[in-house]
Amino acid sequence: MPYILTTQKDIEEMLKTIGLASLEDLYAHLPFKIKLKEPLNLEKSLSEQEVKDRLKKLSEKNTPICKFNSFLGAGCYEHYVPSPVLSLINLPQFLTAYTPYQAECSQGILQAIFEYQSFMCLLTGLDVCNASLLDGASSLAESVLMSLRITGRKKVIVSNSIHPEYQITLRTYLSGFDFEIVELNFDKEGLINLEKLKDLIDTDTACIALASPNFFGLIEDVASISSFAHKYGALSIMVSNPLSFAILKSPKELDVDIVCGDGGVFGGGLNFGGPSFGFLVTKQEFLRQMPGRIVGQTTDLEGRSAYCLTLQAREQHIRREKATSNICSNHSLSAIGAAIYLSLLGKDGLKEVALSSLNLAHYLYEKLHQIKGIRFPFKDCFFNEFVWQVDNAKKLIKMLYKRKIIAGFYLGNFYQNLTSCILSCCTEKKKKEDIDEFVEALKEIVK
Repeated sequence: MPYILTTQKDIEEMLKTIGLASLEDLYAHLPFKIKLKEPLNLEKSLSEQEVKDRLKKLSEKNTPICKFNSFLGAGCYEHYVPSPVLSLINLPQFLTAYTPYQAECSQGILQAIFEYQSFMCLLTGLDVCNASLLDGASSLAESVLMSLRITGRKKVIVSNSIHPEYQITLRTYLSGFDFEIVELNFDKEGLINLEKLKDLIDTDTACIALASPNFFGLIEDVASISSFAHKYGALSIMVSNPLSFAILKSPKELDVDIVCGDGGVFGGGLNFGGPSFGFLVTKQEFLRQMPGRIVGQTTDLEGRSAYCLTLQAREQHIRREKATSNICSNHSLSAIGAAIYLSLLGKDGLKEVALSSLNLAHYLYEKLHQIKGIRFPFKDCFFNEFVWQVDNAKKLIKMLYKRKIIAGFYLGNFYQNLTSCILSCCTEKKKKEDIDEFVEALKEIVK
C-alpha cells in the first residue's frame, strides 16, 4: 500500500470543501467527555523512508516458512501458486472491486465469480455454489444454520474429528439460538462409528456434520453416514479439503446434501493464515436457503450473455429479518484467484497435484515406519496428512524446530487423548529429499 502523507494544507482544503473552519468543528457533535484532553503520547512523525526502514526491521523478526522444511498442515496447506494467479488478481479491476451492488456495472466481476461457482459445481458434482464466504469455519456454521432452517429441527450432531477451530466457530454461531449441539466422538481408529451415531440420532436431528478427509487426514465412509442421516430425515454436511475431490468420490456420488470448507488450497498462499475463502455447495432444492449471494447467467435484450446477482439473501439487500444469513461480506478476490488457479491447472493438472500430495504423504508414512519408537494410532486410509505417535512429542517438535524442521501440528493442543501425537502433511511442494532429511533427523533424535 502506498505511503500517503496528509499535510496541514490537505486538511485545510478538506475542511473548506465541507464548509468547516477547523477540526474542532468537525468533531463538535461528539460529547465532551469522550474527547481527548491532550494529544496522544506518540513519537514524532516519520518520513516515508524512515517508515519503510522501521517496517523492514519489524518484518525481520519473522522467519518465513520457506526457511523451514515444513510438514505443517492442519487446515493451512503450502501449495505452489502459478505466477499468473497473482498477476491477474492484482489487476485493479479485481483488486479494488468490492460487492457488486450495481450488478449491471460489474459484468467482469460477476462473470469471474460465476466461473468460480461453475468450477466448484463441477468439482463437487452438486448443483449450486454461492459467491464464497469468509473462511472454512464460517462456511460450516452457515451450512448448519441452513440445515436448521430446511428441516425446522433443533438438534445438530457434530463429529469431533472436524477441525477444532471450526467446531469453536460453530458453537459461537449457535450460542444465541435455542439449538442443541451433540458431539460425536471419533473411535479408536480416528473415524466415525455408525453404532455410536445410532445412539445419538433421532427424528429431531437436523443434520450430521462430519469431515472427510477429517482433521486427522482420514477418509470417512461418507456414503453410509449420508444414507443413515437421510433415513431420519436429517441432512448430511461434509467439511472437506476440496483438492481431494480431484481423486476421491465427489460429494454428489456420496449423496452429501451440503459440502463446505476452506478453498485456500486453490491458489491461496499461507500469508500468516489468510486471506482465504470459504466455499459452500449444495443441491438445487436447497438453493433458497443458501447464505450470501449467487451470480447467475442470463441474456440481455439483444441476446448477449449477461450476469446478475440471481440470489441476494443478505439482510443488507432489504431482506431484514427474512434474510437467510447476516454474513455481510465474502472473499470474492480469493475465490476469483481459485477460479484462475483451476483454469490454469485444468482437470489433469489438479489431479496431478492431488496425487503428488497423496503419494508424498504415504512415502513419509512408510519411512516413519522404519524408526523404532514411532507408532501409528490410526489406519492408513488418509489423503495428504496423517497422525503419528512418539514419546515426548512436544519436546521433539521443539528440537526439530531448532534444526529448521517443522514436524507438524501437535494434537495435544486440542485433544487430551492425543498428547503424544503429531499431525504431519505433505503437498506437491515437498521433495523426496525434504522427506529423507526429516526422517534422518528423527532417527538421530528418537531413541
